[in-house]
Amino acid sequence: MAESTSFKLADIALFKRQALEWAAQFPTVCLLDSNDYKLDRYSDVDWILAIDALDFVSDSSDSFDSLQKFIDTAGERVFGFLSYDLKNQVERLTSVHPDHIGFPLMYFFMPRYIIEIKDGKVHFNRNYPESFDLYERIMHVQPKDNISQAILLQSRTAKEKYIDNVQKIKEQIRVGDFYEINYCCEFFSENTLIDPVDIFYKLNSRAKAPMSAFFRLGERYLLCASPERFIKKTGTQIISQPIKGTIRKGQTAFENSELQAQLLASEKERAENVMIVDLVRNDLAKSAVTGSVIVEELFGIYEFPTVHQMISTVSAQIQEAIRVTDIIRSAFPMGSMTGAPKVEVMKNIELYEEQRRGLYSGSVGYITPEGDFDLNVVIRSIFYNHNTKKLSIQVGSAITYDASPESEYEELLLKARGLLEALGAEIN
Repeated sequence: MAESTSFKLADIALFKRQALEWAAQFPTVCLLDSNDYKLDRYSDVDWILAIDALDFVSDSSDSFDSLQKFIDTAGERVFGFLSYDLKNQVERLTSVHPDHIGFPLMYFFMPRYIIEIKDGKVHFNRNYPESFDLYERIMHVQPKDNISQAILLQSRTAKEKYIDNVQKIKEQIRVGDFYEINYCCEFFSENTLIDPVDIFYKLNSRAKAPMSAFFRLGERYLLCASPERFIKKTGTQIISQPIKGTIRKGQTAFENSELQAQLLASEKERAENVMIVDLVRNDLAKSAVTGSVIVEELFGIYEFPTVHQMISTVSAQIQEAIRVTDIIRSAFPMGSMTGAPKVEVMKNIELYEEQRRGLYSGSVGYITPEGDFDLNVVIRSIFYNHNTKKLSIQVGSAITYDASPESEYEELLLKARGLLEALGAEIN
């Protein structure tokens, strides 16, 4: 393994953009960006860019087992993603809807280059003079200032059908089929040309989310401004931070304070949050030392540039000798994007939704040779296939018995707003 080399940066923001534009020439790229979000006390990644696959693992009949073998032999940090439809390997489930973007179920790679920014310095996983050559190449990149074409998105599910479906879901909740379900809709366009790096830059600049990610795999792109952590392992501790509860941002500090108080006091939002916290506690308990699962924070209110969110934190101590992928598998897919009870609601998600989720509701992150990892929840994201020119965004909300169909639809549009602004798009 080559020693790393570091350089002091005069303009960190400019270098980040230059580095991603340079990296995007390679067929495999993963960027993880915390956006210097000070309220995330668990993050150990400021900004890290993994480029070009020396080796990789993709899905198989047992993707989690294949991933574990890859981790065991890699000897380096690996970067990649897990798609929502891996649920079919975790439980006896199926996915019947078409996949319009085409990411595989799972993909992790060992990168040729790792570029990381910490404490005002950029670190390369290469010795001098190769590191200096990479640094010079990046510094000579001239950032593009693209003007995107106007984009008009279509709704896969008409508003009237969405409202009717929410009413049906509420009736199922009333009779006891399940308690809460995350119901998602897709907005899409075809024959669309975008510059993925430019759109990600615009999205990331607006959202400044702590679990943001850019992923290129061939001609498929993920542009992700996620505020949510799925699960993180450090040593013997695991934590999960489900988000349930969203309210808009105000125009003034006073209005934001009032909106935060309104979110915290909402019985509906608190009920949604606590149901998922209970589900997460159960998921983590499968990998945990008995009695070690605790709720570190319940109903935390966090401010982001576009919304306020209600976030809870659950932690546990893991059992001795448990495999990394068994920890992940036992909690996958995340409760915040499914509902309770998890298996029953995933069956109903397939019935009500009209699109395959694919990488949406999945996870992106890294895994170290020591078995530590940090994985996000893929939400607030744009998906794009450059070959087919298809573009997709999906947004969802938790439906409980108290849900108002009109209000839930408005929540979808609120969550989509930042994505639409980055694209310069409108919904038809």
